[in-house]
Formats: sequence, C-alpha cells, structure tokens
Amino acid sequence: MKRPVFYITALCIPVFFFSCYSPRYVYSPVAHNVPLLTQKGDSKLAGYYSTNLSDTKKINTVGKLNSGRGLDIQGAYSISDHVAVQAAYSKRWEKNYADYNMNRADTSIINYTRTGTELGIGYYTPLGRRGQSMFQVFGGVSIGNSSFTDHYITGSVGNDHFLKMNVTRLYIQPALQFWYEDVFVSSFSSRVSVLYFRNVKTDYSTEEVKNYQLADLDKNTGIFWEPAFINAFGLKKVPGLKVELQLGMAFLMSKRFVDYRTFNFSAGVVLDLPKLFDRKKTGQKTNKR
Repeated sequence: MKRPVFYITALCIPVFFFSCYSPRYVYSPVAHNVPLLTQKGDSKLAGYYSTNLSDTKKINTVGKLNSGRGLDIQGAYSISDHVAVQAAYSKRWEKNYADYNMNRADTSIINYTRTGTELGIGYYTPLGRRGQSMFQVFGGVSIGNSSFTDHYITGSVGNDHFLKMNVTRLYIQPALQFWYEDVFVSSFSSRVSVLYFRNVKTDYSTEEVKNYQLADLDKNTGIFWEPAFINAFGLKKVPGLKVELQLGMAFLMSKRFVDYRTFNFSAGVVLDLPKLFDRKKTGQKTNKR
C-alpha cells in the first residue's frame, strides 16, 4: 500500500520544481488618461510617477527581488462641448528575480524596459441637470515596444538572454466622474485593452520559450480588462491645479495565458492651463455648471 504513494510522490516532486518558474512579464498596465472636461476649451497636462506595488528588495533572500516604476505623461483637449482628443506617453523600468531550479542554475535578474505612445478621441457629456456627474468614453491606439534581459548572477547556464518586441494596444475606455464643487473629482474607469505583439526576437532556446509561456506571442492576441479608481484633489483658490491618485488593475480575459503585472498605482499633478491662468473664465464656467 505504501509503494503507490511513494511512486506518486516521486513523480510529483520533479513536476513541482520544473513547473514552478519565475515569470517573464510581457505586459504591465499604464495609468488611465481620464481628463476632467466639462466644456469646449478645457485641457489637461499631467505627469505621474507610477509603480506596480511590488517593490521588494531583499537580494540575499531567494526570490524576493521585485520592483517596477515608471513615468506617465498625459494630455487632452476638448475641441467642442462633447468631443475631445487625448495623448499620452509612458515608460516603465521593472525587474524581478528568477530562481526556480533546485540547484539554482538559472538564478538571474530580469530587467524590463517598456515604452508606449497613445493617441485617442472621445465623447463626454454631463449626467443630470446639475452637471455634478459626467460620463466619458475614449478609444484609441498605443504603439510602443517591450524588452527584457536575463542577467545571470550564479550557476553555469552561460550567456545572458533577451526578448524584445513591438506592442500595439487598442483600447476603449468608458468612465464615470463625480464632481464636488470643482475641488474633488472621483472617477471610475473601465478600460478594455487588446494587445498585439509583433517582431518578437529572442535568443532563448525553444524549450525555454515554451517553459516561460513566451511561445507564439505574435500569433495570439491578449485581451485585458483594466478597471481603475481615480481621485483628484484641488483648491478653489488655485483653479486648474489638482493632485491625482489612481489605482488600476489588470485581468487577463483571453484564453492564451501570458504573465503580466496586475497592479498600477500612479500619483501626479494635473493642470488645466487656460483655467489656471484665467480666473475670470473659471468663474464663468463654475456659474454655468
């Protein structure tokens, strides 16, 4: 009776160790561009510091090195009382520790660099007569690239490895906003992103590509649902200036599995330059609302 248990355990141990791998992330969510617009001429110029909330720096502890940070620059302009355009640029620097083998033969630091340039157009409108709630929906495209390198720090595996690719992301992003006297704005954004990976180049072996869930990236589409909660705080005496905090998440919706970052937290400053330098216009706009 004991032998079957022994055989099952012996079979399961190798499967456990060889199936538990350190992920190679092919996607990391960026900050949502949710401008604060109420009428023609409103604008947005914003800069954010972003992180994926996974910073752990314990180099002496196996598997504990993980970090991600980045920069998001966003802009928007309302060309009419209901139509606006938007643009954004994002860059991410990330790393994680890889050590899944029993003899640590593949211990390495994986360093990532990601960039993306986004363009979109959208519609916004007030909900109700008082104008204290707004609905907007934007859609557009982001074009960029993603790359990472494995830098081996122990063992005898050999040379470092790399993977790089172009990434095109199509998105649609509806959002609800709730205004409180132009001082505080709370938003919920629900973005759906469709990712296309192109021109994938790597020097991983065929077996490594398969083990790291990197096979046939350019033959599949990644679909993500990305909700975000956004709060913007301002002062009545300083119109056109707000501090914004947002927490975003990503959930894979497509059948093809890939490793990806789940969270993005961003903090930054949002400017509406015409409002900031034209208090008379701001007062008229506030009365209108």
